[in-house]
Amino acid sequence: MIEFNEADDALFYSAFTYAAIGMAIVAPDGSWLKVNNALCDTIGYSAQELMSKTFQDITHPDDLDEDLRFVNQLLAGDIETYQMEKRYFHKYGDIIHILLNVSLVKNEDGSPRFFISQIQDITQKKKLESELARMAREDELTKVFNRRYFMEIATREVIRGSRFREPQALMMIDIDHFKRINDTYGHDIGDLVLRAMADECSKSLRKVDVFGRLGGEEFGALLLGTDSEVARMLAERMRMQIESLVVKTPKDSIKLTVSIGVAAFTETNMPLEALIKKADESLYEAKDTGRNKVVVSTVENVDHSPPEAMRTSFVRLEWKKEYESGCKTIDRQHQNLFLLANDLLAAIISGLPDEEVDFIAQGLMNHVLTHFREEDILYRKAGYPGADIHSRLHYSLIQDMRSTLDRFKKKQVSVGDLFTLMAIKIVKEHLLIEDRKFFPYLSPVNECQD
Repeated sequence: MIEFNEADDALFYSAFTYAAIGMAIVAPDGSWLKVNNALCDTIGYSAQELMSKTFQDITHPDDLDEDLRFVNQLLAGDIETYQMEKRYFHKYGDIIHILLNVSLVKNEDGSPRFFISQIQDITQKKKLESELARMAREDELTKVFNRRYFMEIATREVIRGSRFREPQALMMIDIDHFKRINDTYGHDIGDLVLRAMADECSKSLRKVDVFGRLGGEEFGALLLGTDSEVARMLAERMRMQIESLVVKTPKDSIKLTVSIGVAAFTETNMPLEALIKKADESLYEAKDTGRNKVVVSTVENVDHSPPEAMRTSFVRLEWKKEYESGCKTIDRQHQNLFLLANDLLAAIISGLPDEEVDFIAQGLMNHVLTHFREEDILYRKAGYPGADIHSRLHYSLIQDMRSTLDRFKKKQVSVGDLFTLMAIKIVKEHLLIEDRKFFPYLSPVNECQD
């Protein structure tokens, strides 16, 4: 065991012990050599209890691999320090979010002596961020998506669906005679009716569909992978379920009906606002012809694309069937990565501000991180013999992504450099060349047989 002599530096010892944030000295094998009071208060263990464990014992398993990669880089001399957000398990099972800063102290011969870790509790900050994110996407009254978030998600799905020629349908739902309910029972009961109606609509829809309140008593739903006939069936099911709904109030029981307008489309180049207008036209027809009914229309695609001579000559990543691995999980994620990379290319070509390009690149990076984690699990479970090598490639690409994005924000690299890394090196070269090496091993994996 490495010894730490407190008398060597009384000032350091005092600062270490009484620091307002968690401090720890950790051996190269992960065992705790010394911890301060703030760290013990954060995770609930006494110093003695903590010293019998390693940092691996209290680290959330989803964060452990990334942490260990940083540790190995420190030990190899590739980096001098690292910072990351991760999660610890409190002694009583709660999850604690922390900001970790780690540096390595070496012996005179250059061998690793111990790590110095600074551990800041950011649990409340993460909770606040989560709450703010929820508020940004959720309608306060009904708890479904608000108009802004519905429009954002639905726009992305319409674009994605058009690229893959996937049938979709946009549904507009409006409560019949809602003003009469408000006038008769009051706005508080009207709010109760809206919540009950939104809940019933959510139950009628599938998890993949996008549903939100667009304003007042009007709601919208984007049905994915749905042609006009299936959309009609789903809309009729929703209409009948709401018709049978009884909203109980302190004074009375209220029954209600809805009118539903549907616009079905495939491979459209119409913006979401125009599709909403088409669905609204069907909704108005449903109301004008008696209410409590469904009207479905089909949107014909009109090609307004520029002539071939006007199209960009830049490279564009096109998904082909021969790229498929046979694992639906991986193929779906790979296709999404192609789409996100093309979004980045489009942003660069159209000259969007750097802030918007950075936002799109960050979204691509987040998807890559999630994909790498899930892919790692799948090819290891399949017994791929090159798993460790492939994981190191993932780690190297993640480091490149983070470094390039950081330098792009500081205007130290160009948008071309950003695209070369995110779209060419990661999506094209890694996904289409390196990933193919483990495809033959995927057949035994249960998750790939759905």
